[in-house]
Amino acid sequence: MIRKGLSNINQRIENMDLQRKLTIMSGVIIIPFVAVILFLLVMFGRYGNSYDGIVQNVTLVNKYNIRFKEDMDSVMYQMVARSLGKDEVEDVIGMENPETMIDDATASFRQLEISSTSRQASQISTHILKLLETLRKYVTEIDSEVKVTGSYEQNMVKLDTDIRIITELIQERIAEYLSYETVSMEQVRQAMVASRINLIRAAVIFLLLIIVVVSLLAMLITRSITRPIRALCDAAEQIGQGHFETRVHIAAKNELALLGDSFNHMAEQITALIEDIRTEQIYNRNMELKLLQAQINPHFLYNTLDNIIWLTEADRKEDVVSIVMSLSQFFRTTLSGGRDIIPLSEEISHVEAYLQIQQFRYRDILSYRIELPEEVRQVPVIKMTLQPLVENALYHGIKNRRGMGEICITAGKDGEDAVIRVTDNGIGMKPEELEYLQALADGKQKASADNSGFGIANVAQRLKLNFGDRYGLDIESTYGEGTTITVHTPGSEVWPSEFLQPGIEPAS
Repeated sequence: MIRKGLSNINQRIENMDLQRKLTIMSGVIIIPFVAVILFLLVMFGRYGNSYDGIVQNVTLVNKYNIRFKEDMDSVMYQMVARSLGKDEVEDVIGMENPETMIDDATASFRQLEISSTSRQASQISTHILKLLETLRKYVTEIDSEVKVTGSYEQNMVKLDTDIRIITELIQERIAEYLSYETVSMEQVRQAMVASRINLIRAAVIFLLLIIVVVSLLAMLITRSITRPIRALCDAAEQIGQGHFETRVHIAAKNELALLGDSFNHMAEQITALIEDIRTEQIYNRNMELKLLQAQINPHFLYNTLDNIIWLTEADRKEDVVSIVMSLSQFFRTTLSGGRDIIPLSEEISHVEAYLQIQQFRYRDILSYRIELPEEVRQVPVIKMTLQPLVENALYHGIKNRRGMGEICITAGKDGEDAVIRVTDNGIGMKPEELEYLQALADGKQKASADNSGFGIANVAQRLKLNFGDRYGLDIESTYGEGTTITVHTPGSEVWPSEFLQPGIEPAS
């Protein structure tokens, strides 16, 4: 019977919408605890108020218990001894008017007559009020005779037999009042302790019942929410691992069921589109790389044709033949049978053909040196990686200095990566120029209107586009001394296999 009831409750919870589930769970958790806390606060507040009232009464009475008799006896003695009226004592001797003292005490004990927690304490307050009225009468009598000649002895007798006796009685009654209120305070404390124990016991039992009920409902509600979500997460993880046939089934009739149906529909769409997306991405990447490649080749070709025109105009036919042959070798490497990836040795041959072409025009200022260790000759590189860097070294470094300049190309390994350096001893760059060019290489700066730094930015972009931000160019330069551009590219061991073309094998 109980199991069937729980099953019905569970089914109803499963079919609730999420907002209603969360509202019920919040109410079940919060409302009982708030009710218990409010009940405890009210009960302890009642005892606290009673206790505070007694403390306030005791504090008020203590003020008169300590000073009233002493102050009253003292001021009355001064009045009789110095023949002062009650209205003169404050101005002459700086003491409080006895009438004012009686008025203050009367007001306080009238309040205590009402607020006292015990009947005995209230009766004592009434008795003290009567004594204060008697004291007022004696003070008035002495005040009326204090200036009468020959009344000193009579007034001193009244001081001893009337005033001091009355203040002594008031002092005794105040002590009795404090005694009764202290007893009441202890009674309230004991009642608080007893009630506190009973309240704590009742609260613990009530809270245990609440915890059991709340835990059961919270478990049912939480499970009805988390179980479908976990199923969705598991299905999403499976799809993330490439298992696109995964589907999720949620029996409930709420938002999670709708989410599950949408998830299944999405999985079907992903299965249908994933191959198209992959093909399109590959096509777009290849197109982008080819566009970048196409931007580099004409740039050099224009300069070379200018050189051929200049040599022809100078009637240097042999040089024209030589430069055309070097140009043929240059473009033979550029075409490379349609390959975009070539061994580093071929890229070096390509750059060497370029430098031979440029030496026809800059024979007096250009020399070059190439150091290519055997261990990196077969490292695959992106075609046209070095030529733009060498061109930059020539046109922006060597040409802007006086005398013979040299371009040095070296290569080596850095762990699993290959490192190629193009160094010139040209004019170098100022700090702001170096910062601008490095920003271009890092993709943080766009080329200026005159396309300065275009070749370097192009090479860096192709490296990052193929292999990520780990690879690219580092530029070092000192004005008046020269520039070094370092190319970071994957070595043979870490090259993605899909980039390797037939005929290019990783170096052993």
